[in-house]
Amino acid sequence: MKHLTRRRVLASAAATGAAAVAGCLEDSDASGDGADANDEPPDEATGGSGALGDPAETVTVTVVMRPSPQFDPGIVHVEPGGTVRWEIEGLRHSVTAYHPETYGPQRIPDGVEPFDSGTVREGHEFEVTFEEEGIYDYVDTRRLCGSHEALGAVGRVVVGWPDLEGQPALEHDPAELPSRGETVMREYNDETWAALNDD
Repeated sequence: MKHLTRRRVLASAAATGAAAVAGCLEDSDASGDGADANDEPPDEATGGSGALGDPAETVTVTVVMRPSPQFDPGIVHVEPGGTVRWEIEGLRHSVTAYHPETYGPQRIPDGVEPFDSGTVREGHEFEVTFEEEGIYDYVDTRRLCGSHEALGAVGRVVVGWPDLEGQPALEHDPAELPSRGETVMREYNDETWAALNDD
């Protein structure tokens, strides 16, 4: 039986930590594809800016890995019939509506089809055209060194000027989400109420 010294424990911990970090940074080809970003150049936002309170016809969101997985910008505003394009930077991500058919509780309007990009590789993109007014919350469901959701990779699309009462996205308690996901969603709720509430 080997005697455990402090030096041996620290060396073992360092090796384990290095292996874990290497696993998180490794880019494997085992996952699916999205559309190739080089097929067509992305359109710039048209109409408004796409910021909350200034809806656009087209908005681009970047999905980044550093400093932590997140959507940039995290909340966008489009006109009914508007399109949101997610461009992937940094390994692999997903863009998945909160809905029992895809992931988690329903946080999109009643009666609309939930969207799910599957795993999309760096340099590719995914887009959705939103026909129905409402608030659409979504998440990056990927897990590497932890859940991207828990690290705050949640997003929101506001379509048109919906009545805030009865929106599933606003009815769910953000405390249902893990860790930083809860904090970010609380910020989105505050911003949404401030920008769209008529009272």
